[in-house]
Order: sequence, then C-alpha cells, then structure tokens
Amino acid sequence: MSNRMRMSGINSGMDTQSIVEQLVQVKSTKKEKLKKEQTKLGWKQDAWKSTNSKVFSLYNEQFGMMKLQGTFQKKKASIVDSSIASVTADSNAVNGTQTLAVKQLSKTSYITGASLNKDKEGNDLNVTGSTMLKDVIGDTSFTDDLGDGVKGTAFRVYKDANDTTGKAVLLTNNMTMSEVAEEFSKAGLNASFDSNTHRFFISSKTEGAAGQFRITQTDGANSGNDLFGRTESADAELLGKAVSDAADDAERSQIRNEKAFAFMDALGITKKAAGTGYIEGENAKIELNGAEFESNTNLFQINGINITASKVSDFTDLTDEEGNAVRRYQTTNLSVASDVDGIYNDIKSFFKKYDEIINELDKMYNADSSKGYEPLTSEEKEEMSEDEVEEWEKKIKDSLLRRDDNLRQIINTMKEGMSKAITLSNGNTYTLASFGINTLSYFLAAENEKGAYHIDGDADDDKTKGNDDKLRAALTNNLDDTMNFFNELTKGVYDQLGQMMQRVPDYRSFQTLYDDKAMQTEYDKYTTKIKEEEDYLSDYEDKWYDKFAQMEKAMEKVNAKSNALAGLFGTG
Repeated sequence: MSNRMRMSGINSGMDTQSIVEQLVQVKSTKKEKLKKEQTKLGWKQDAWKSTNSKVFSLYNEQFGMMKLQGTFQKKKASIVDSSIASVTADSNAVNGTQTLAVKQLSKTSYITGASLNKDKEGNDLNVTGSTMLKDVIGDTSFTDDLGDGVKGTAFRVYKDANDTTGKAVLLTNNMTMSEVAEEFSKAGLNASFDSNTHRFFISSKTEGAAGQFRITQTDGANSGNDLFGRTESADAELLGKAVSDAADDAERSQIRNEKAFAFMDALGITKKAAGTGYIEGENAKIELNGAEFESNTNLFQINGINITASKVSDFTDLTDEEGNAVRRYQTTNLSVASDVDGIYNDIKSFFKKYDEIINELDKMYNADSSKGYEPLTSEEKEEMSEDEVEEWEKKIKDSLLRRDDNLRQIINTMKEGMSKAITLSNGNTYTLASFGINTLSYFLAAENEKGAYHIDGDADDDKTKGNDDKLRAALTNNLDDTMNFFNELTKGVYDQLGQMMQRVPDYRSFQTLYDDKAMQTEYDKYTTKIKEEEDYLSDYEDKWYDKFAQMEKAMEKVNAKSNALAGLFGTG
C-alpha cells in the first residue's frame, strides 16, 4: 500500500481513511487469491521435497542393495573351540570345514621399568613424574658437560626393527621423569612415567616382531650396541673414568657406552635392572589346514576368513623317529556356510521399508478432497484458535498430492515392477509369490495398504506368520536362483526409477521425481503477480485520496466564501 502521509476529512467531517480502506479492500480480492495460491504451491513444494527424499532413499539404499549379488553372498563362520580364536567370513570365503591350531600369539615389544624408590645417595625417595633426573641418578652417569651446570647424555632410539636411522634423544640432568618419557615418545615410542608405581612404561607402536625397538648411545665404535637389551653389569672401572681421561678413541667410546648403559640401568629400563618386566615382540602363528601362517597381529585374513587368535592351542611335546623334539598342537574345526539368517533379514528389512513408502504414497494419492478449504489470511487466523488453524491447514496439506500425475507414475512404476515374473538364464521363472511374498487380499488389507507385501512364515507378521516359510527354504536349498531373481527384479525397478529421475531442462533437476524447476518458476511468477497487484492497489489508493483531497479543497473555498458573506451581514 501507499506510504504517503495524509490528513483528510478536516472540512467535510467525513472518515475518508475508512472509506478509502474499504474501497481498496474490495479491489484486494485478486491479490489475496494469488497469495493463497502461492502459499498452497509452497506447501506442495515442501510435500514433494519430503516425498522425493523418502523415495530416493528407498531407491538408493534398499533397491541399490538388493540388486547386488553381494547381498546374497553373506557368509557366517563358526569354530568349535572359541577359546582359542574367533572367526568371521567375508562373502568370498569358501563354504566348508577346516582345521585350525593357534601356535603363538602376537606380542608387542614392551618393558615395564623397575620401581624407582631411591635417590642418588641410596636413600628412600618418592619418585614421581616431577622428580628431577639428577636427584635419582646423580651427575656422574652423564657423559657430557653442557655448561651452566647442565649435564647430558645423547641416545639414539630405533622405534622398530625396520628403523635404520633412529632418532637422537638428549637427556639432561635438569629434566623431570615425565620429560624423559616425553623425549622417548617424541622418538616414536609409547612412553610414560607412572607416579603411583614409580616406573617407566615403554613399548613399540608397531605390533609383533617388527616392533622390536633399540636404544643405543650415539658416539664411537660402540654406538650400535643395544643398551636396552644388555644383561651384564657395567664395567665399574670404566664408569669411574671421565670421558676426557680416555687413553684413545676406543677407550673413549667404551667409557661413553658404559656410562650410557649405567644411565639406562639406573632408570630401570634395561633387561639387567632388577624388577623389570620385558616382553619381546613376536608374531602370531597359526596352522590352518596344516599350513603355517604368520602375522604381526593376532588377526589373520586368509581366503575370506578372518581369524582373531586369542589363546595358544593345547599341545603335546613329542620326539620323532630321529630323536628330534616335535610339538604337536591340538586342532579344532572351523566352518564357513552361507548366512541364511543374515540374507533373510536383509530381504525382510527391504520389504519393511518398501511397504512403509508405498503405503504412504497410496495414502497421499487417495487422500480426501479439501475442496472448499483455502490457506487462511492473517485476519482469518485471528478469528480461530491455534488448534483450529492447524486442523484447517492439515486438511489442505494432506490433499496436496491427491490424484497427482507424477505420484501416480511413481506408484505404478514400483507396483508394476515388483509384480513382474522373472525368467532366469537357466529357464526357471519366478515371481515374488514363488518365495511366499504376497500382498494381502483386497478385503484383508487395510485402507491404503493394499500394495504392501507380507512374507509367509515371518514371525513378526501376524497376518502371515502361520504360513510355510518358502523364502527361508529357497535361501537354504536354492540360493543361486533366489539371488538371481531378486537381483533382476529390484534392478528393473531401480533402473526405471533412475530413468524418471533424469534431469529435464527447465522442468526437473537430476535425481528428482517431480518437476521442481517448473514449480519454482510458477512460484516466482506468483511473486511477480502479487507485486504487480500491490503496486496497482497502491496507485488505486492514492487516486482516491487525491479525489477526497480535491473535495476538501473545494469545500474549504465554499466555507471561506460563506464565512465572508456571514461577516458582511453580521450573521457570522
């Protein structure tokens, strides 16, 4: 409406504003009709967006799954002695029974350090993560003077068996226990210091034998010696010497090596340290059908079978004919078979979702007419309660896709596609009824549920659970034909829906089952028409205000002349 400010009715005494508003209101009928039509179209767009999303999900997920052979090639594995291993099977596993023995479990290279409870003088000390390194091992175990009272020893950490370069680690006397652990962590190990047990815990990040780590000193001919793995005591005489007092390079290297070893020993992280616990990295080993397999973890993936070893099989130590010690492991049987229950449940889930969607589509298509109901104006809503408004609008929204041509095409495509007979390459012909999957009779099916399928023998379906379970029997006795039938049937519907969802320029977007572009164009046209009507009404309003303004001016002149004459004759 017009935004012009007006003062009217001063001379005439008429409520011109009210008169103009009523005149404009009479002319507003067309605009209100356009707004209601646009509102209804917007609701229809929302209804289609929701419907399209549901049908596309059915197309992409359920039909997309059922058309694949892999859905029907699920396998299940079982093992007699589940204490030694658990087993699962992929779709490519071969059905049958095999023998299994677990000969060795995987171990990660790991050391539990000795408990640190003494200071450098041998007195009791509560060593925690914040305890300084120099308070525990003293300064004499360090190899290098770094200045300003800081002493240090450099090590090289090889994080696993394949690490040929290692990473340098410098430990200094002003570090805390936690900071020492952090340096080992930076070098590629799992390392921590536990203040409760006063121990270092260090392990490889790589499982199995390949995770064997080493810690060496970094200088001279002895730099390759594994300090972590040493079990002998350090040379006391060399420990008493300073590196600078060495007679030659060989002795210098040996002194550094002995001090570095004593350093690690004092921290409780060598094999020699009393109270340490060491686990050497080992690969897991199993024997399947007499052949040995090795893995750096306890998981084996062999020809579609996944075996997770959990305990070494019982064994007997024997002596062969040549006098050699032989260990015989007790085997157990593992079996692989088609997972009939898993496949059955997939088919059941498919039809549950299909029925849900087809019932909803039928309900929308067969909805009651909302003739006589139109979207409410703001003034009309004010005269009704919220519940009344909601009920009124629901009546309209429920009928938006009633007898819709696009919806009818979707319903027919799905129903006709699912009812087809499929002839396989071997000449056998099947329908869903061949597998005990049918819609209910007209009189048994509820309203708008006549397109839903029920599976005979389904324990969860009260309507058909008493019938013979043909589907399970087919999956058990004739899996290939069952698989090929469902693959071809659902692929047919999948392809047809896919064709319907092809992009149509100016009308339909890709993967859309309704003319979303055309509807949006129509919606935008309503916006334009409503704007044109508003401009027309604004001009119409201004026209009437101008007419009343001219009338007021004319009356003002008449009143002025009347007042003048009245003044002349003394009647004013």
